[in-house]
Amino acid sequence: MKRDGGTSESELPAYRPLVPAVATFAAGIVLREHSALPAGVVWAVALAGLLAYPLARWAGWRWAGLGALCVVTAAAGWVRLDLAAGRTPPHHIARLLGDEPKLVKLRGIVASEPEARVLPGMPLSGDSRWLASEARQTRFDLECSAAYADGQWGSVCGRLRVVLHAEASGLRYGDEVVAVGMARLPAAPSNPGQVDGATLLRRRGIAATLSLGERCVAIERSGLGNPLLGFLYQARASLRRTLRDTLAPDREAGALLCALVLGDRTELDDSLEETFARTGTIHLLAVSGFNVGIVAWLVWVAAAFCGLGRRLSGTLVLCAVLAYALITGAPPSVVRAAVMCGAFVLTIMGRRRVDLIQTVALAAIVLLALRPFDLFNVGFQLSFAAVPAIVYLMDDLVAVLRPRETLLERLQKDQAVPWWRGARHWLRRKALSAIGVSTAAWLAVLPLTAYYFNLFSPITVLVNLPAAVLAAVLTVLGFLHLGLAELSSWAACVTAWPARGLSGALAEVVRAADQLPLAWTYCVSPALGWVFAYYAVGLLVVERRRVGLRGRRAAMLWMAGVLVYLLVGSPARTPKGLEVTALDVQHGNATVLRFPDGATVVYDCGSYGRNDVGRWVVAPALWHWGVQRIDLLVVSHADADHINGLPALLERFSVGGVVHSPVLEREEAGRQLVAMLDRRRIPRRVVRAGERVEVGEGNVLEVLWPMAWSLRLRPNDQNENSLVVRVEHAGRRVLLCGDIQQVGATALLHCGADLRADVLLVPHHGCALANAEQFARAVRPAYALCSNRSDRLPPATVAAYEAASARVLATCWDGAITARIGDRGIRATVWRRRPSAGQAPPDP
Repeated sequence: MKRDGGTSESELPAYRPLVPAVATFAAGIVLREHSALPAGVVWAVALAGLLAYPLARWAGWRWAGLGALCVVTAAAGWVRLDLAAGRTPPHHIARLLGDEPKLVKLRGIVASEPEARVLPGMPLSGDSRWLASEARQTRFDLECSAAYADGQWGSVCGRLRVVLHAEASGLRYGDEVVAVGMARLPAAPSNPGQVDGATLLRRRGIAATLSLGERCVAIERSGLGNPLLGFLYQARASLRRTLRDTLAPDREAGALLCALVLGDRTELDDSLEETFARTGTIHLLAVSGFNVGIVAWLVWVAAAFCGLGRRLSGTLVLCAVLAYALITGAPPSVVRAAVMCGAFVLTIMGRRRVDLIQTVALAAIVLLALRPFDLFNVGFQLSFAAVPAIVYLMDDLVAVLRPRETLLERLQKDQAVPWWRGARHWLRRKALSAIGVSTAAWLAVLPLTAYYFNLFSPITVLVNLPAAVLAAVLTVLGFLHLGLAELSSWAACVTAWPARGLSGALAEVVRAADQLPLAWTYCVSPALGWVFAYYAVGLLVVERRRVGLRGRRAAMLWMAGVLVYLLVGSPARTPKGLEVTALDVQHGNATVLRFPDGATVVYDCGSYGRNDVGRWVVAPALWHWGVQRIDLLVVSHADADHINGLPALLERFSVGGVVHSPVLEREEAGRQLVAMLDRRRIPRRVVRAGERVEVGEGNVLEVLWPMAWSLRLRPNDQNENSLVVRVEHAGRRVLLCGDIQQVGATALLHCGADLRADVLLVPHHGCALANAEQFARAVRPAYALCSNRSDRLPPATVAAYEAASARVLATCWDGAITARIGDRGIRATVWRRRPSAGQAPPDP
């Protein structure tokens, strides 16, 4: 069995020193990130390890010496991350800001390449032109140097992530600018399962965020940044412009080539990018070893064609790979591939053998030494999981897939074989190798894709074969196209036509795979314990020869572990009582009811903003709770801030049924939603006051509003005819009021209905209501929940419900709010604490 650049299994080293070194170095980084060890303790442990190693060597205690070295490398990892994290100086920008946004005037230098983005219109936006239309946005990092306060400039430091709500065509890296906008510290997650954006920004060295209007930034000077970075950013922008202009008007072809060649996905359509992600082919759009290998191969072939020697050719390859890594921004996958490619080229130049596992470990150490926070980067983890798996598992997988040799083939082995049969055998071997590589990589990243992206994509193994071939040809064509475009625009026409055709073919292959039944599915995130167990068993399979385990038994053990996880690893965490959670979606509503029998009801899903709350808020929260099916979806009315998150939710979960207001289809957004439900064949039902909807095992939702006279007198009023629903459990009531306003609230007060409830979703997000005091006294809730932004929540509303002895909780202050109703009563918990809050909400 040959592998590792021609080295046989018996010739591979029994011990690879870089592997335990990188493992312990990474362990030290993890320890520094997730523990609070004093620096003195770490330095003392490191010194003890340095002293223990020579003593262990002198005494002949091999394993003790190895343990001492592991302690030292772990301490080195801790120290490296500690140095990268640094300390906050007294004049740091973070010390000037608080939890609430603050208007600031700053001077600083643009520290990254400004990225202009076109944000598409939100689906189901209704009559909201702002949400329905496209918007332009520019993002960049700003290295602050001064802040204006009390009539003068003062020195500050720190880096901010700037979001300019306009297109800034004249802004470049290295420009000194003065900006006026709203700055705030990165907020911690306000919902269960939500991505921790504050931690992500901290790991990138970002202290705060700054939001700017169209004319709120002015350039004072230019060319103050690092000259090398400035040149690289300009070169990248020039190449991107060349691809976009020469492939016009086919925007998709230009965007695909930018992603394949430069790793730039800013112009790629969101739906196409998500299609690549669902089919497991998103790695083709991320610059990685695939692209670096193509660059190295092209340069090597060109050098060989020119008759250059091995050493000169290798030097040119190293220079080209380094330049390409810098132009693409040096993501973890490119640095890993560049280091591996450099080691491989150096071994060829020195006529030595290469051990791929040692090379991967070397690349990991180099990358972590340069950028230790990359250990927590998803791209780093996926890249360094896939490559070792390919090295270790590919040959075994190919051996399993290879058909057994027939008796006729054995008899004809020594005879002359026709060329067509030889070609067929060659193609079969290459296809088996490709399937082996794809399967090994898929097995390696399977738990990571489920953990980070909630995706299980078995179609990856098959669609990778044609997609990778098309992507490889397209990438080579992209490099040739860029070279010809630099010579002449007429010469670029030679490669422009096939580039458009292949780009379209690649997109169609991925879209076709995306539409296949059982090609992919969204899944609940596995627990970290299951992820570690998966890789532990995988390591046992890889090292089976060392532990005396046969390949078939090892494979059966691994598959049994996967089967156990599928059966018992991710059960839905059903509550002991009724749980009502108002998620933080800013100005909007997304309320989830979870019953003890496992039934799940979602009451609206939308927000008055461009953030897709169905994708980024509600779906992660449901997966966090282990929910994979929505039994009932209640749509109160057709306003965008109640329904524009539903398309993403319908894509990710099966829905048992939908109930909605009679006026839903009287708005264009409502008609679009109904058409979407009908296409998916989701049963729906129009309900009004007096009807009851049963969900799960005897759980009943009572509809209190709208009434027939309201539908007749105000037939086109979405807010006043939104669904008001009441749920009762264990003698306690929950009242969900949608967006009813003066008419709806007054009618409910005088129609004789018993409005008393323990948990109230305040009407219309808590906005001003003339008879709010009367409504609060009629309901007398223990907890009044407001789903709104802080600047749209009037103090009068809070005062009205507090006067009725209710505890007012608002998602803008408290994050997601969960009220738990059980046999022992009712209790509300919040996802985050207010700055002034010291205790949890009291029990009523």
